[in-house]
Amino acid sequence: MLNRNELMYPGRWIAGAAMLGDAEALKLSSLSSFHLYRVARVKLVESIKWLKRAADLGDADAEYILAGCYSEGYGVSQDAWEAAMWYMFAATREHVEAQFSIGACFARGLGVPVHHGMALHWYQRAAKQGDTDAEFALEWSFGKIEGVPWNHPHSAGRYRRVAEQGDAVAQNNLAGCYMRGLGVTPDFAEAFKWCCQAAEQNLVEAQTNLGICHFFGHGVPQNYAAAFEWFRKAAERGFPEAQSNLGWCFDNGWGVRENKEQAVKWYLCAAEQGHAVAQFNLGNCYEDGDGVTQDYAEAIKWYRKAVAQGVANAQFHLGGCYEAGDGVAKDYLEAMKWYREAAEQGEPRAKKAIERVAKKLEVECSNPCHKS
Repeated sequence: MLNRNELMYPGRWIAGAAMLGDAEALKLSSLSSFHLYRVARVKLVESIKWLKRAADLGDADAEYILAGCYSEGYGVSQDAWEAAMWYMFAATREHVEAQFSIGACFARGLGVPVHHGMALHWYQRAAKQGDTDAEFALEWSFGKIEGVPWNHPHSAGRYRRVAEQGDAVAQNNLAGCYMRGLGVTPDFAEAFKWCCQAAEQNLVEAQTNLGICHFFGHGVPQNYAAAFEWFRKAAERGFPEAQSNLGWCFDNGWGVRENKEQAVKWYLCAAEQGHAVAQFNLGNCYEDGDGVTQDYAEAIKWYRKAVAQGVANAQFHLGGCYEAGDGVAKDYLEAMKWYREAAEQGEPRAKKAIERVAKKLEVECSNPCHKS
């Protein structure tokens, strides 16, 4: 059975042999034409003709490659349903990459209705054949699909197998398991080790997590300057969590000279990508006039964005804006609403705020002429 790497060597195939009608010869001829398209951009008509003939004879490799052509629109009109059909044919013949691909089709609704059960079925069959992409996809499915239990011991084992093969994402996730004790005994040193391996492969998530290790001293002596540098590396590559953390460093002088303007710059980068904590911190900067001209309306705009993502701090501060009338009309009922929502999430300052606003509302009710 061919794999992706074998597409790089067309010289071993002779198109003329395909005239014998042998599925293998038809497939090899089509692959030779396919490779020529990749390197010289010749038309794929001849390749598709041979692929279809080989696929019709039940050759799994041809079915899989033909599915890829329909998926990407190479030599044929792009057709997700046709791609899924050919992936399915090849998958039932135990073509491991086709099994992974049809699993992805069911997971994402590509050419077929979304069906998580079928996605898991095909990921599992591919994983049993040792496909690391399928193992990772299968692991990613646990806990994210209704009815599928999150099995931490199982998760750590899968991550380890793939991580030991050098997969950066798996290495980073295994580090997370050790950091939080998910299926393994918590071990900051082991978490740091796997974070380093993933970060060395330039995985931005791992670079960010490595910064967190340095910041809190997890598995390594606490070093704010080192944390700052790892946050900076990932932030400059556009990773929002790192941008938010870098803003926090500039905001508070952790590992770098305090610079409120730089803090606002990096909070904004992350906030515009939807990072909830950065949205709150940016709103806070506008409310207090730190690193930017004080602007209550702008503060409320960013608080609302963070509130939509359930940030308790943002709920509390939005309540404060309504209580004080900063950027909005003073409204004790609205303030009470946001304080209560913050309290439900455990915001410690919310209880006193609720008691304070309750007294103000009591005064309003007892004196109709009194205006808040």
